[in-house]
Amino acid sequence: MDEYRTEEEQAEAIKKWWNENGKSIMAGIVIGITAIFGLRAYDGHTAQQAEAASILYEQMLIASRANDTENMGIYANRIIDDYKTSSYAIFATLMLAKIAAETGDLEQAETHLRWVLKNNSQEEFGHVARLRLARVLISGNKLDLATDTLQVSEPGDFFARYEELRGDIFVKQNKTAEARQAYQKALANTAETGQSILQMKLDNLGRI
Repeated sequence: MDEYRTEEEQAEAIKKWWNENGKSIMAGIVIGITAIFGLRAYDGHTAQQAEAASILYEQMLIASRANDTENMGIYANRIIDDYKTSSYAIFATLMLAKIAAETGDLEQAETHLRWVLKNNSQEEFGHVARLRLARVLISGNKLDLATDTLQVSEPGDFFARYEELRGDIFVKQNKTAEARQAYQKALANTAETGQSILQMKLDNLGRI
């Protein structure tokens, strides 16, 4: 403010500038403070939500270890209903799909797994759900849908599992040569400890 010659002129200029800009500055400060406290409140709420979902999930696992399918379902549904945007909802839905498949309700298992595929954002869980869905579809003889489900551009570490399920589909379609090729690909990409089942499937092809 060097253009002002006296302190009085400087003071008057400051007063004028404040009258013109003070309200907007104060509004900005208020908004900033509100945003900070709002973010903290949001973070606190998110942490509480995660903790509550975690407790329910632990109860679901305890019920699972006790083979208590009724309470497993109750806890899983509570997680999905109350915390549907959390990762725990994905875990819970996978558990419900497992229960449905084991009790022979393939349609319900398919519904749960498709929900996971639609709502999951993590690649690994997406592969897990897709592979489980393919197994359910194969069990229900929905072979074309199972084949479509296995069409992924980057299977990554799950390559062997995809090939194994393709082999299972080919067996059901009586395509022995294609099944053998798929199993061989799976076998070549499977650790030694997991090769026994694949080798058995390959050996069984010789009896078809």
